[in-house]
Amino acid sequence: MLIDNKIISVLTIKDYKKSLDLAKCLYDSGIVNLDIRLRTQQSKKAIELIKNSKFKFNIGIGTVLSLEDLYFVKSLGIKYAYSPNTDVKILNNANKLDIQFIPGISNIDNVISAVKCNCKYLKYYPAEKSGGVSNLDLIIAKSTIKNLKFIAMGGITSINIKPYLKHKNIIGIGTSWIAEESLIESSNWKEIRKRASVLLESQV
Repeated sequence: MLIDNKIISVLTIKDYKKSLDLAKCLYDSGIVNLDIRLRTQQSKKAIELIKNSKFKFNIGIGTVLSLEDLYFVKSLGIKYAYSPNTDVKILNNANKLDIQFIPGISNIDNVISAVKCNCKYLKYYPAEKSGGVSNLDLIIAKSTIKNLKFIAMGGITSINIKPYLKHKNIIGIGTSWIAEESLIESSNWKEIRKRASVLLESQV
């Protein structure tokens, strides 16, 4: 599912005109896995620009909360969609559209619902506020499926990423820390490159 490494840069883009400069910065820094959130008025335009650019990213769309959002994902030929929660109606529609949906889970009930909808990957969110890897271990212990695969997101930075990288059930770590909204808005590509380097090196 992920390409080259476990790091996923989670992006909230308010100004689509910064999209391609941001894309170049991340790509040149070795970041190819993206979760671009549908949280702003210009997010769809930004996604279209990045998807159709010369940069070959592995793109997932985040904050997918409606059927309209699913159709948008499908229209661009994007394979993955993320949600902060587990909505069975959305999961079933994603299956019909052949979209790999990755719902947010924070307890065993969420996991059971997602597995019943044939979800292969789950988004452990919000990871830090939910109790980090300790709480994730409790969730896994309660499940009858021990090889569940998770992407952890929510509050993860260079300071607390190590336990997530080492966890055998976590296949990816999403973080908005690399390219925080303020860094994108101020076009601080230097700092974004620096943060990308720090997280990529943390995997060694």
